[in-house]
Amino acid sequence: MKSALQTPPKTATVKKTAERKNPAILHIDTLNVHFELSGGRLLAVRDLSFMLGEGRTMGLVGESGCGKSVTAHSILRLIRPPGVIASGRIEYNGTELLSLPEQGMTAIRGREIAMIFQEPMTSLNPVLTVGYQIAEPLRIHLGMSDAQAREKAVDLLESVGIGDPARRCSAYPHELSGGMRQRVMIAMSLSTSPAVLIADEPTTALDVTIQAQILDLLLGLQRERRMSLLLITHDLGVVANIADDVAIMYAGEIVESGTVRQLFDSPLHPYTIGLFEAIPRIGKRVKRLATIPGMVPSFSERPQGCAFHPRCYNAADECLKAPIPLVPRKGHAVRCIRV
Repeated sequence: MKSALQTPPKTATVKKTAERKNPAILHIDTLNVHFELSGGRLLAVRDLSFMLGEGRTMGLVGESGCGKSVTAHSILRLIRPPGVIASGRIEYNGTELLSLPEQGMTAIRGREIAMIFQEPMTSLNPVLTVGYQIAEPLRIHLGMSDAQAREKAVDLLESVGIGDPARRCSAYPHELSGGMRQRVMIAMSLSTSPAVLIADEPTTALDVTIQAQILDLLLGLQRERRMSLLLITHDLGVVANIADDVAIMYAGEIVESGTVRQLFDSPLHPYTIGLFEAIPRIGKRVKRLATIPGMVPSFSERPQGCAFHPRCYNAADECLKAPIPLVPRKGHAVRCIRV
């Protein structure tokens, strides 16, 4: 029997994309983020590097706890103690964000780079109307009057598909469904027409039909406004349908990256291959779905060398000797010495 490395899985529904041609609007280089706890230092993000092309959609994929949200919060410098951005560079349109004074970062945060947070019920203020919360960044960043900001808030709610937007502006978050709250979050993030939108698990806790509507809405708005979209998710199906590029994270590192076409047609890292093999296939009956053995290591027990080594079917002693670099392989990049 051939190993999975010899016969990488194929998928039938992958968004067709061109090779990277757009210049990078967001460039992250060797980012390291750790948390100083009483039990010691936990490294949450390690030597992380990727580029988001102008006008492109990139999927950042990985299991819960792998560092995706920490990466997103680092871009906006929202990491709070005991978290520390220890080293690295984050450049937006040539501006290095980590060394930018807080006043300059405040001008970019929400205005140039906006974020849809993971859970709208906890991200929206329960004691303020949704109209007030959408209007707030318009007043702060664009200097609109209260009347102008409210009028724009109504327009934004209409643009994200909320019926009777004037009435909904006066509603409180608890009076809206989960799908509506997520649309409100999208309206808030788009209110200042940002160049980069970070969507952190935007369909969490929504049913499948609402998930599809939210993703279609995001993709349509991204194309209409020519935004760059960083989509954080654990769902490879979502990435296949709407992303141009993809980066696979494991234990705080990117283990493989490239265009969606490259990774879905020819995955190289054992972890990426394991994720694809675990996807149910329509029309293919199996007694048991494939699984990746073992557990994701905690940040306090991260192995030396390759973090995936304890779960890898193709591991060797040399995998533990030193950190494995992310290097070009067959048109994309992979962190594995056995490829």
